[in-house]
Amino acid sequence: MNTPTAPLRHDPAAGHPLIPGPEGLTPVWLTTVLRAVGKLRTATVTSATTTPVGNGMLGTNLRIKLGYDQPEAGAPASLVAKLQAAGETSRASGAALGLYERETRFYQVIAPRIGGPVPTTYFADVSADGATFCLLFEDLAPARGGDQLTGCSVADAEAAMDTAAAIHASVWGDAETLAQPWMARAQMVGMYTAQLPPCVAAIKPRFAALLEPGVPAILDAFAAVIGPWFAQQTAPFTIAHHDYRLDNILFDARGGATPVAALDWQTLMAGPGVLDVAYFIGAGLLADDRRANEERLARRYHAALLARGIRDYDWDRCWHDYRLTAAHGLIMAVVGAAITTPTERGDRMLSTMINRHARQMVDLDTLSLIR
Repeated sequence: MNTPTAPLRHDPAAGHPLIPGPEGLTPVWLTTVLRAVGKLRTATVTSATTTPVGNGMLGTNLRIKLGYDQPEAGAPASLVAKLQAAGETSRASGAALGLYERETRFYQVIAPRIGGPVPTTYFADVSADGATFCLLFEDLAPARGGDQLTGCSVADAEAAMDTAAAIHASVWGDAETLAQPWMARAQMVGMYTAQLPPCVAAIKPRFAALLEPGVPAILDAFAAVIGPWFAQQTAPFTIAHHDYRLDNILFDARGGATPVAALDWQTLMAGPGVLDVAYFIGAGLLADDRRANEERLARRYHAALLARGIRDYDWDRCWHDYRLTAAHGLIMAVVGAAITTPTERGDRMLSTMINRHARQMVDLDTLSLIR
């Protein structure tokens, strides 16, 4: 298993480099970072060619192809960088909601405890105002990316269950870590509770031609009870990704050595881990596959928790929480549509997610659980 160490941060006293923008990913900056973390000894980066990668809506993801002045064993041929979003609406949302700080702190503090399911991070820091950040990762290629629109196989979902359990078990019930300000629920819960009803009203006409019959009524019904829904989520808590879906996952990473790698930790907060499971299954599987495999996949996740020593979470509680948190996908899709810069693919993806999660809620009778 690949076990990352704590990444480099900007530290003027130690000569560590500044937080760059896209134009700052220069050969000089990259050489400084790679030497500081021990990836380079004598070679110097002489060229750095960037190309966009992934479908992130709240960040800019770039693959960096590197050239050197001389060969050196272990020198990476490429890296991946993540920075603030290019779109003004998305960038402002990421800063105002503290999303860039959440993700940066994840890689600084928690990722070294998780190891293989996350990329090794060489640089991670965020500005004091939370508006500028930079993450510099190992390139996990070759890997197979997920696609939210086409969905995934049941085998991929099984692998995602195992990885979710590994991630959640690493911080399960860790009160000190879960109490960190950047893990706090209050800001995100308050935002979602206040924003979901007006966001539902805004997106219904925008997605009128894309939503299936009956879905607008489900949106209205859930928006009316979102406060009680959050109140019913109780400990035991762990780190919950809150956006654990195909566009944020790589399969068969590191040439197959890592079955699933989880990316994009901007929406993390303390919460029920099974929320990630319900969200992944609802968003990632087509309806027939989900219905045929849903409980079995949830049981696989629960068994993996038990195998990792978790003893305060029985199956009945797990399944209840699964059914309850199946509504989370509506929040992510609806609020996501409202706070990001619209794109053609983005609208297709978000409306597809809304339809899938609404069907999942009906199948699980989720609304009946909210008191």
